[in-house]
Amino acid sequence: MPKTNSASKPVRSFRLSPEGVNQLRSMASVMGRSESDVIEVALDRMYREEIRYNRVLRERTQPEDQYQIHQGDKGENESNRSVS
Repeated sequence: MPKTNSASKPVRSFRLSPEGVNQLRSMASVMGRSESDVIEVALDRMYREEIRYNRVLRERTQPEDQYQIHQGDKGENESNRSVS
């Protein structure tokens, strides 16, 4: 990944916790890269790991499609479900 700024990249804005900001600054300093490059590297690594280990991204399915509801449980919530 390039170490220079690129005017052709779109600008994005994110909200980070104070801990996340400190981690980002620390990683940028240690890696000798910009904060946006650190985010890009981290995102690329996470994406590759998800592709390798997680079928959701590989198969392009929605995560909620992996959950199944038993027919007897429809319409019930925890307040009216019998507890044994």
